[in-house]
Amino acid sequence: MSKKISTQDCKAALIAAWPATFGDDLAEVASKWKRVSKRGKRGEPIERVFFHDTLPLQALVIENDGAIVDTILRGFAPFDASEENATDAEYKMAERAQSNAGFEFLGKYRLFRPSDFLFRVCSPEEAARDGHTWYELYPTTDFGRGDAQYDDQLDYLIQSYLPEGDGEVMEGTFASQLGVAECEAELRAAGFVSADEWTATSKKSSGGDDD
Repeated sequence: MSKKISTQDCKAALIAAWPATFGDDLAEVASKWKRVSKRGKRGEPIERVFFHDTLPLQALVIENDGAIVDTILRGFAPFDASEENATDAEYKMAERAQSNAGFEFLGKYRLFRPSDFLFRVCSPEEAARDGHTWYELYPTTDFGRGDAQYDDQLDYLIQSYLPEGDGEVMEGTFASQLGVAECEAELRAAGFVSADEWTATSKKSSGGDDD
């Protein structure tokens, strides 16, 4: 019989994953997690989402066949809380992310993956018209399960992944020194996902307790 994975098992996995993300920084709060959701049916991968108690940080722990097979730590940005239907916990996290300390924290560490963002590069005709290549980035939410409409600054979250020399010229829009085709190739190589090709990995759903 497969071992039953508990919330404590997941927290232990998150503590183990902490040094890979933060080194020795913030070690005193490595265990401060609260589970906020559990998804998955018997015989399928079980996914648990955790929010950190004090930092704008969330985590996804994936269980399969009675074993934890993946642990993903990701920042919690304002776009992770929907204006229409965010939970109280998500609103609290969004407020934390928008504080001065939260902004500094999210900008200091690599807390998002390029695959957390979709891109659309301008056409050659648009580049010729404007005198340079530009592209738009769109964040995803809930570890890639939903897309977010967001009209605020993004570069502090993912600047280190962008092609060298690229910069945000207005919210969500970036200018590039590369040609259109080369820019798209660079974004794909870095791990960003084409908005035209993206499909959500799953939908939000609720589950029962596991303790």
